[in-house]
Amino acid sequence: MAVRPRRSAPSPWRGAAAGGSGAIARVALAALLLAASVADSAAQTKRARPPEEGPEQYPAGANRDDAFYFCTACHSFRIVAAQGMSRQRWDESLTWMVQRHSMPDVQGEDRNKILDYLAGAFPERREPGGWRNPFAPK
Repeated sequence: MAVRPRRSAPSPWRGAAAGGSGAIARVALAALLLAASVADSAAQTKRARPPEEGPEQYPAGANRDDAFYFCTACHSFRIVAAQGMSRQRWDESLTWMVQRHSMPDVQGEDRNKILDYLAGAFPERREPGGWRNPFAPK
């Protein structure tokens, strides 16, 4: 029995040596993609980091520093500032964070200071946010 030579799949690069236009296009595409990824990674290293948060960036009020440093022990204060809740909902949120996320359970005068600032600086929003259907009657 004669042994047949194995047939390999045709090489996509075979035509490049002979001047095949398909292979040249693939090489050009690969070079373009490589250049784009290098440019993107260089751009990422040049991006400026956001400035550090500080209590002075938020609405002035009694106990602002206490609330700021208490909240930023776990997360960005921007998350806090994006909320708009009543004092009762702020209080419920603190309780929820204690129960679900092991936040230190602050009580008494310290808790009241934090709640006073949060309820005053970021009060409940009267108008609900979110998407609105522009075709719905008003």
